[in-house]
Amino acid sequence: MKPRLVSREAFTVVGFKCRSSKQNNVIPRLWDGFNEVCAGIPHSVKDRTAYGVCYLEEGDAPSGDRFSYLAGMEVSIANDIPPGMELLVVPANDYAVFEHRGALDNLCQTYELVYSEWLPASALERVGNLDFELYDWRFRWGQPDSVLEIWVPVRQK
Repeated sequence: MKPRLVSREAFTVVGFKCRSSKQNNVIPRLWDGFNEVCAGIPHSVKDRTAYGVCYLEEGDAPSGDRFSYLAGMEVSIANDIPPGMELLVVPANDYAVFEHRGALDNLCQTYELVYSEWLPASALERVGNLDFELYDWRFRWGQPDSVLEIWVPVRQK
């Protein structure tokens, strides 16, 4: 795994939020609901680009057994949030960006490689309490040539 390193300014995501865990993954159902209404999000920045933001809230264990997840789109103006949706500001950071190729069935294996192998062996450490997935035109549901990106905030150790 060789990520590319990217500096990114803060941005705002609007979408549906859930609480999930490794044992009880409700994220696929969240995406089903989000995909039905995402075209109606006002002020979205990029068509056909969505974000899955995974983050810890106060009281969550660093192990990530329970976490929050927001399926959303970047917006340029944080007004007119549709009913039932929430807003999340992703802070400016330097990120290690990894590509996950193929179906989502083995996405957890890519995360395992990033956090259990690449990160401990690198000269970087994770910062903050979130990471995110970027789904753009390269993402094709269930296709072997599908690509999504995993963005992990990092700094020098």
